[in-house]
Amino acid sequence: MFAQAWLAPKGEGTVSISYQRTFSPYHLDLHGSRFDKGTITLHSMTVDTDYSLTNKLALRVALPYIFGKYMGQFPHSLTVDDGAYHSTFQDFTADLRYNVSQRPVVFTPFVRLVLPSHGYEQFAHAGVGRDVREYHIGINLGRRLDPILPKAFIQAQYSYAFVQPILDISPNRSDVQAQLGYFLTPRLSLLGLAQWFHTYRGVDGDFSLPHGGLDDEEFLHHDQLGKLRLVDAGFGASFAVNPKTEVFASWGRSISGVNGHYHTSVLSFAISRTFGTKYAEEKNPLLTLPQGAPQRVQ
Repeated sequence: MFAQAWLAPKGEGTVSISYQRTFSPYHLDLHGSRFDKGTITLHSMTVDTDYSLTNKLALRVALPYIFGKYMGQFPHSLTVDDGAYHSTFQDFTADLRYNVSQRPVVFTPFVRLVLPSHGYEQFAHAGVGRDVREYHIGINLGRRLDPILPKAFIQAQYSYAFVQPILDISPNRSDVQAQLGYFLTPRLSLLGLAQWFHTYRGVDGDFSLPHGGLDDEEFLHHDQLGKLRLVDAGFGASFAVNPKTEVFASWGRSISGVNGHYHTSVLSFAISRTFGTKYAEEKNPLLTLPQGAPQRVQ
């Protein structure tokens, strides 16, 4: 999910369905060197609902369904990393956003809960997730860039994630996401996208050593405990089909990273539909996201 500084008016919300394909042909060690340990392909389908309880308070919930496949000579789980696709639900996400200021900068703090939907297999290249609980606190910032660039806007999000301890290690991390948009027309916008992850505690992988230099227990949990640092960047476009329906597409890739998977292609598509309830009130243009800007980005 990308930064969401602007809120819909009270009683209105958005339902989004998104698809994302991530292709990772390399593993990254503690030095950021790329190693061919096999390829990982992940497809995700996510249903996401965002609803404004008041003009200042919004609730968002989401649940992805992931298809994963690993092709290579170094499987972790023989039942999952067998060259075929395996799929299941991943993690529930719920967050509350509260708008504090509206001008000149939209300032919207949030809290977020990430909870595994069930006990899925995490020790696998093609695993759908890390199977850990996370608690986030953070801020969303947004601003229209007028009068200098009246057709542009910027959004950014910072969060600090408190991650469930594994083997007495808490791999807490900082996440930063940024989005720069420019309206070619009132309905069509172009977007520049970037995100950065930094894990403060965890294990490092040294692929010159067996099991990456980890002991048996650490190796079984290395995806959960990896001291990940990653920078991804890309571009996209959003088109408002009508006042209630919007479509979005983007492409991105990794720029640098350590202790993780290097993405050579992250392709996303989404369609969103706004809705209103009997509690809806008249729109406040200061609170509402600029038309044509995507409601969510996976």
